[in-house]
Amino acid sequence: MPQTGGQQPVDPQTSGQRPVDPRTSGQQPVTPRTSGGHRVPPAAHAAPPPYAPAGPRPGEEQPIVPRFSAQAQAEAQARAQAQARPFGTEVTRADMPLNPSQYAVGVQPHQQPQQHPQQHPQQHPQQQHQREAHEAGYQAYPQQDARMSPRSDAPPHAEEPRRKRRGLVVTLVVALVLVVGVVAGQLVRPVPDPAFALSLPSASHTFAGQAPALPWPRAGQATVYVDGLGTMGSSGTATPTPTASVAKVMTAYTILRDKPLASGEAGPSFTVTPQGYAELPQRKARGESLLGIRANQRFTERKALEALLVISANDVAHELARWDAGSDQAFVQKMNDAARSLGMTNTTYTDPSGYDSATVSTAADQVKLLRAAMKLPAFAESVALRQFVPDGGGRPRNAGNVLLGQYGVVGGKTGYTDKAGGNFVFAARRQVGGAETLILGAVMNQPSPSAMGAISAAQPLVAAAGNALVSATVAPAGSRVAKVDDGLGGGAPLRAAKPVTVVGWPGLTVRLGVAGTPPKTAPRGAKAGTLTAGGARVPLTLDGPLGEPSLLHRLLRLT
Repeated sequence: MPQTGGQQPVDPQTSGQRPVDPRTSGQQPVTPRTSGGHRVPPAAHAAPPPYAPAGPRPGEEQPIVPRFSAQAQAEAQARAQAQARPFGTEVTRADMPLNPSQYAVGVQPHQQPQQHPQQHPQQHPQQQHQREAHEAGYQAYPQQDARMSPRSDAPPHAEEPRRKRRGLVVTLVVALVLVVGVVAGQLVRPVPDPAFALSLPSASHTFAGQAPALPWPRAGQATVYVDGLGTMGSSGTATPTPTASVAKVMTAYTILRDKPLASGEAGPSFTVTPQGYAELPQRKARGESLLGIRANQRFTERKALEALLVISANDVAHELARWDAGSDQAFVQKMNDAARSLGMTNTTYTDPSGYDSATVSTAADQVKLLRAAMKLPAFAESVALRQFVPDGGGRPRNAGNVLLGQYGVVGGKTGYTDKAGGNFVFAARRQVGGAETLILGAVMNQPSPSAMGAISAAQPLVAAAGNALVSATVAPAGSRVAKVDDGLGGGAPLRAAKPVTVVGWPGLTVRLGVAGTPPKTAPRGAKAGTLTAGGARVPLTLDGPLGEPSLLHRLLRLT
């Protein structure tokens, strides 16, 4: 080190004095090139400091060293060591490079003060070793002393595994949250209601052959219908025509809908009105069919309905209307409302008895009405009677339906007026393949002096319709024909309690289905629903226990 002001240099490592750090003492650093305020020129032909890195002299072209070669790293380390202790200060974390691989990039050489080679301060053994090694021409990585420990900041290539691990953890947590959410959502969702489903190979059966040709009447109109199967055929034009006493079917249906009767029940009673008794002479004069009511006479609902349907009593029809609705007009309104509810679009009622020719309908509409009425026990029992027997004695009177008991006929209603001609509606039951089948028909506007013309036209028609019916067994008794489906992949099979027999006629396709309300839980052998095959009804029983959907099915549901 050059002498300044004739003073000897003080080595902080041997003098015991604390070195002054110009960065912290607030003093201006004293450069070795000055003394007494005057710059000392460098000695002539001064050799480079022994600790300075070897390199080209000024003016010479510097060789290109690879960025991360061992030589570049050694040179960068030597420069860093030379800069580390110019004033004997301690190396701190902020002074040192990041790591050896960054020396050639992050450290730029500083201009070192030119000093006399004999006057530089004593160097640390480690620096001496590095300088000698470099001057000897071989490269060596410096040995870091304890004060130059590497920074804890990891380089980018060391941070990559950590980022990957953090990403994996986040992914797993998100996946776990999603799984828990899906499971919870599936469990809180309400389970679907169970439903019936057919398990037969086909849900229909088609009968081979051509449709039957029925003996239709030459005049008027007619329709034949098989309950559960549909219309077998019809003839004539569907033009509304006077119904005559066939209108009393609607009168009875309206009364029983308002005041239903159980099988065999007599029902409530009513008294003949003075108005009804006063109208009796006029009705006799017109030749109406009458019972001949008496003043203050008492009738039960059942007996009044029998008089209405068996002997076609007009006087009783009006008394029933007034008892039910208070007046003829109010009751007629009920009749027309009932007709609309049954889909009788070509029907209009103007009186309870049908004597008025303005009460009109068609054969097809009357079949719709008869089908609904035959489901009422009191109506079916009344039209099946061959005689009317008055309460309290009296002479029995025969029914107008002379086909009762023939060709399977179990009920009907006749009607006749001069304007209406002969009308007749009928119901017949036939056993076909062990299944009971209901045949319904109507013949209207037949040119005859009485209702017998319509009955005569209906007799071959009902016989031919019954003979045209055929049957086929699609499943034996005890076979699995359906199942209860819980909507989630579970359920229980259903067995037929008897053979599944389909009834129809040639050329007809019959649909099969299951009717009823499926249970949610039931033991093996419990009744559950009914198999429908046209008009046939087959009870079904569970072939295994039926329970709630399993936890697995609830978790795996898709809908």
